[in-house]
Amino acid sequence: MNTAFSPISIGNLTLPNRFIMGSMHLGVEGETGTAERMAAFYGKRFEGGVSLIVTGGISVNEEGKGSRTFFNIQNPDHAKELKRMNELLYGKGTMCAQLFHAGRYAADRNCVAPSAIRAPINRYVPKALTEEECWKTIEDFGLAAKLARESGFGAVEIMGSEGYLLNQFFSAVTNQRDDYFGGDAKRRMNLSIEVLRAVKKQLPEGFPVIFRMSGIDLIPGNPSFEEVIQLAQVLRDEQVSALNIGIGWHESRIPTISQLVPRGAWVSIASRIKENTPGVPIIASNRVNDPITMQRVFDENRADIISMARPFLADPAIVKKFQEGMSDRINTCVACNQACLDHAFQEKFVSCIVNPEAVHELEYSKPKTKDPKKVLVIGTGPAGLEAARASASLGHKVTLVEKANVLGGQFQLASNIPGKSEFKETIRYFTNELPALGVDIRLNTDATLTLLETENPDVTIFASGVKPREFSLKGLENLPFGNYTEYLTGKFKPGKRVAVIGGGGIGVDVAHRLTEEEDPTLISYDKKYNISSFTNAGVQKEKAHRDVAVFRRNGKHGAGLGPTTFWALKQELESVGVEFYHGLTYKEVTKEGLKVELKNGEEFLYPCDSLILCVGQEKESSVLEEYQSKYPNKQTIVIGGAKDPRNIDAKRAFLEGLEAAHSIH
Repeated sequence: MNTAFSPISIGNLTLPNRFIMGSMHLGVEGETGTAERMAAFYGKRFEGGVSLIVTGGISVNEEGKGSRTFFNIQNPDHAKELKRMNELLYGKGTMCAQLFHAGRYAADRNCVAPSAIRAPINRYVPKALTEEECWKTIEDFGLAAKLARESGFGAVEIMGSEGYLLNQFFSAVTNQRDDYFGGDAKRRMNLSIEVLRAVKKQLPEGFPVIFRMSGIDLIPGNPSFEEVIQLAQVLRDEQVSALNIGIGWHESRIPTISQLVPRGAWVSIASRIKENTPGVPIIASNRVNDPITMQRVFDENRADIISMARPFLADPAIVKKFQEGMSDRINTCVACNQACLDHAFQEKFVSCIVNPEAVHELEYSKPKTKDPKKVLVIGTGPAGLEAARASASLGHKVTLVEKANVLGGQFQLASNIPGKSEFKETIRYFTNELPALGVDIRLNTDATLTLLETENPDVTIFASGVKPREFSLKGLENLPFGNYTEYLTGKFKPGKRVAVIGGGGIGVDVAHRLTEEEDPTLISYDKKYNISSFTNAGVQKEKAHRDVAVFRRNGKHGAGLGPTTFWALKQELESVGVEFYHGLTYKEVTKEGLKVELKNGEEFLYPCDSLILCVGQEKESSVLEEYQSKYPNKQTIVIGGAKDPRNIDAKRAFLEGLEAAHSIH
């Protein structure tokens, strides 16, 4: 029997397979009237094969809330909302309440911590907890566990990772106390140990209690591996039901869950803890998103259970599809963070770029139409692909046309950027999913007026996308140049010293491709960030094989890239010598290089042998106006870059594709 689908016990709970859905904030927490939305979201994941789901952090008291979008389980209204959610989910699977305290990460002037040391990602200096207040916090964890069980939860997870309160107490970086709760490694563990004891005391014997502990903090000076193992062994001896191994602090300068991180990068940490802590189930997490990586974890006995969070956003049925041999129809998480982590930190509803229905199940729960329409979708970028999928799912007869010989549009282009090869998984998903839904796909087909008239659709969805904006500059012909499309498709070969004109998201991605042509591997990632040192991880400087500079007239470089991921990309680019210039006017190109004028009036020549133009996009919709004027009574829907090329990104494109399907009448 495949270990992945063999039962395992956590306390007195037996899971039918080795997958759980890890904690992930949905952005709907902290408010009343959200139980139905949460139940719809979680319920769909239970139906997809996962049997235990950990909630987003539920604060054990008011001061522990990360922000206003957190539940405080001691608030009767919040407890009532959670109870209602569990009632709606009864019989579908086990909901696990994550007992949470943000510590110095709480976005509130009343935040607390082991010591009064401000977090780099928070403007507030925390108040150091007194020893008496530590015991009161321990009591609050115990009370929270009792309230969670009374609210219908079948398990609890204590949050002791990712730089939150218990993790802060364990680290000498943030714990500079000299009392029962700090002073040496043994005493720094005491808050975690006492919290586990208090939680277990409030629950029946065998009730599942998971402890999410930090396997590695990725902060200079963080606890050694020996100290981490010591904590794991003590928690095991205190009869914890399972250890869920978290990775990294939010303030760490090491990317842990983005596209810059190779798949399965952190399984090795969980594996080392498993080797040294027999007798307790070990849960691995972070950047496990595909069946091949999952299977390898179990085949090599590197963990007992896999925890995934964002992959369940992308595809609620990932477990069932894996089990039933339908891996080619899994909508894979592409680790972009744009609609999940970015939204969570902006206190918005979380969703997923490749599955915009996520956390919006109630809005998009229409039954199949009783009046199917003949729908023609033009273009197979993200907007067109999702429009075709959603239209077919609603019961319409869909034809999808694409002038190129492959699906994907801008996503196909972007998949050539290091790390963004994950986008190929999205294209693979649609390549298999659309025919399964009955979509007629026609490649190498121009959407001419003749074609539209021959097809005579009831509804035409124009998702024809964008093309590079034309650009002129004095002397441009003096050096070899190409636009980003020509470069990423291999039609233009740059030299060894390249000026990238345009520093938005595309320009920065192009700079990444210019300096690193391969996807990150476990070996290259470890080397780049010195992970093996364990206590001294950090990006390592190394000269790239090309000299690259990125120029932008105004605004910030990387505009359009997500705030939780762009910092890491810029850090990598700077570590290999990429230069960034902004606040300037382009003057001319000479045979020596690119000449610009800075804001102070000074002229500057960047010596280069080639240029790549990333100066924006314009819509590609040549047949649209002619068709609309000739057939004004036909329903036409324009989406994605064809609708508005300004600031177009995959998140907006996928969402507009979904909305287009639901607007068919």
